[in-house]
Amino acid sequence: MQFQLEGDIASSEAHGNGNVNDTFLLFCENGDDLNRYTLQRINHEVFKNPEGLMDNFSRVTKHLQGKMADEKSERQCLCVIPAKDGRSFHRESNGNYWRVTKFVDGGRSFEVPENTKQAYEAAKAFGEFQSKLADLPGEPLIDTIPDFHNTRMRFESFRSSVDNDQANRGTEVTDLVEFAFGREDLSDKIKGENFPVRVVHNDTKLNNVLLHKTSGEGMCVVDLDTVMPGCALHDFGDLVRTAACSALEDEIDLEKVRFQPEVFGAIVEGYLESAGDMLEPSEIEHLALAPQVITYELGLRFLADYLDGDLYFKVKRPGHNLHRARAQFKLLSSMEEHFGEMKEIVRDCSSLKAFA
Repeated sequence: MQFQLEGDIASSEAHGNGNVNDTFLLFCENGDDLNRYTLQRINHEVFKNPEGLMDNFSRVTKHLQGKMADEKSERQCLCVIPAKDGRSFHRESNGNYWRVTKFVDGGRSFEVPENTKQAYEAAKAFGEFQSKLADLPGEPLIDTIPDFHNTRMRFESFRSSVDNDQANRGTEVTDLVEFAFGREDLSDKIKGENFPVRVVHNDTKLNNVLLHKTSGEGMCVVDLDTVMPGCALHDFGDLVRTAACSALEDEIDLEKVRFQPEVFGAIVEGYLESAGDMLEPSEIEHLALAPQVITYELGLRFLADYLDGDLYFKVKRPGHNLHRARAQFKLLSSMEEHFGEMKEIVRDCSSLKAFA
């Protein structure tokens, strides 16, 4: 093993269900102690600059560790285990990049929240994550995936996939293509250049925050590969997309897919509690719209990948990306129906925050 682990590896197992990287849980025996680590292969087809990514990763985790130590916080953050050569990663001769972090004990992740408290805690944790990184020193982080949340660019890429139809699947999805083209205006509703540039997570799915198994409080934000300069609204919108939906993002039965306003209210409350002092009025004003934009964007990406022949996202069954796209567009339709209510929730919560 090429990393500075405490103990000898006794066993390992596949871990998690990420769409991009390969993840394993390592069990290391060190005398009577059993230490656990998370081993990941960084997908260098997606992340073109793995060494730059790991520089981001290391800077962010060290900054958060310092903040938490100063505050004597019970929150945790990921801790990078150095390779034997002292670097934050190991590169194999075949070009694969690997990293190891300490396993965070005592936490649990959820695909969808079991109650509004979990949604509130997740939002509070992600908002705190943004706030703590607002004063990250040094040069700006690199873009690990340039234009990651450039919705206009995603739309144009989708249009190209429709035109090329390289997997000959276009005739199956004419309804979805029509739905997507009919909402092209969402591509320009939240442009990064119109809002403050912040250090953001960029992949705030509910399962990327660990909640304490006993207290239920937000415990640790994970999956930091896409932490880079960006727009806070994209983080907020993506959490709503996954947490305020009644079903998984790849649900086949669309009758089960609907937006949940009560969960949205809990997310707004938790997010404003931890990040509200950082946000500018223009950001708060767009909180209700952000979930629509990010849901639309991901639906475009899933559908484009399906038309391209499933080249980007991992698929676990035939038509997986198609199921994902249909679920996202169904959720977007439900959000549109509740948009007025969403704006009222943001207005009420931000007013309460202002007078707190």
